[in-house]
Amino acid sequence: MSTPPPQLSHTTEIVIATVVGAVVGVLSGNYLLGGIVGIVLGIGLSVAKTLYVDRKRRRR
Repeated sequence: MSTPPPQLSHTTEIVIATVVGAVVGVLSGNYLLGGIVGIVLGIGLSVAKTLYVDRKRRRR
């Protein structure tokens, strides 16, 4: 019986998305836009990392 793979940590992606979203919100003066950019970027980075790690594990 094989052991399940360890959980992925998405902390780095969320921090990057939060900082970028905050910067966009402050620079544009539109905090809603900054929040939306942060959320979309966080989801995109997390999905990309999950796909990358999954593909890397399958090649082993």
